[in-house]
Amino acid sequence: MEGDLPFKHLTVIGLGLIGGSIAMAARERFPDIHIQGVDPNAETLQYALKHQVIDQASLTLPEQFEDRHLIVIACHLTPSLSVLPELAPKVAGQNILVTDIGSCKAEITAIGQNVLPEQFIAGHPMAGKEFSGIEHATPLLFAGKSYLLCPHSQTDPHRLETLKGFISSLGGIPKLIDAEKHDRYMAYVSHLPQLYSVLLTNVLYRNEPGHLMAYHGAGLDDQLRLAASPHNMWGDILLHNSDNLIKALSELREVIDEAVPLLKQPGALEPWFTRANEIHRQFQAMRANR
Repeated sequence: MEGDLPFKHLTVIGLGLIGGSIAMAARERFPDIHIQGVDPNAETLQYALKHQVIDQASLTLPEQFEDRHLIVIACHLTPSLSVLPELAPKVAGQNILVTDIGSCKAEITAIGQNVLPEQFIAGHPMAGKEFSGIEHATPLLFAGKSYLLCPHSQTDPHRLETLKGFISSLGGIPKLIDAEKHDRYMAYVSHLPQLYSVLLTNVLYRNEPGHLMAYHGAGLDDQLRLAASPHNMWGDILLHNSDNLIKALSELREVIDEAVPLLKQPGALEPWFTRANEIHRQFQAMRANR
């Protein structure tokens, strides 16, 4: 079994939905791996120990780490930006790989390239739920989902391949992307849809939601699911990617302004539906070819 292990030790810093799911998936795939959980919440650590998600618990960042180690920074975005420089002197120069799971990559990649140039590789699993917390974690969270990695000019190729292999073993599909491009793309395909769901539900809130919700159709379900996402996670993301998101919002406002006068013109929106249908067809084709 040990010969199959890419790492002997796994430390997950932040045992929420994603961090907990990484630990569970690693435990299922590699029963012999030693998993340490770091989280300031004692109840979270107790839950993880009780359910055998982790072998060892710590309320604070350990002072040292064993070799052949993967460390996953899985706390919220702003804490991650401070954890990485704090962690760096404890692991620099060792056979230890560090990654993260945040939704914004440019800032933390720049920090990682500075403090752990050959040991840090930024990551972003394109998986999640509308509910946070380790109690919602599952070893199947990454199955068939893209898992984005953002190597930079000093990234160690061997470590990159090792991390890609580990992600594949968890069921994820590793894909490489530049950090700046990642943040620009996420503004359109992830962060804008999340913010749009919040804006939409706030419109409902202003218009007798108790009555409206009694008549809503299935088309609203996905938006309400997104709207249930917690601010303590998304507030950080929207703040750190605000420049890209403002551009995307500005384009959405332009599209809305263009659409408004067309609503009273029969057939005027048909080309818009044609483009929307084409995007959907392309999406379904991409999904089928994964």
